[in-house]
Amino acid sequence: MSKGRVEAAAGAAGILLRYLQEQNRPYSSQDVFGNLQREHGLGKAVVVKTLEQLAQQGKIKEKMYGKQKIYFADQTLWRVWGVAGS
Repeated sequence: MSKGRVEAAAGAAGILLRYLQEQNRPYSSQDVFGNLQREHGLGKAVVVKTLEQLAQQGKIKEKMYGKQKIYFADQTLWRVWGVAGS
């Protein structure tokens, strides 16, 4: 793994969380990988693992549609993060 990929993998949680919050729409892990791979150099395994970890931590939501998982920002946390107007 190249140095750039190692650094990207280390910050993957922040990158993915920020991306899902900014886009504010549901994505599959494949969609997230395709959208961020060139810009951040994240590998597919890193994206999948990080999305699952964020969902387990409650930072994002996850839903199953057949065999596919869909991930999206947890909007109930936006007030805490200061995204929503007060």
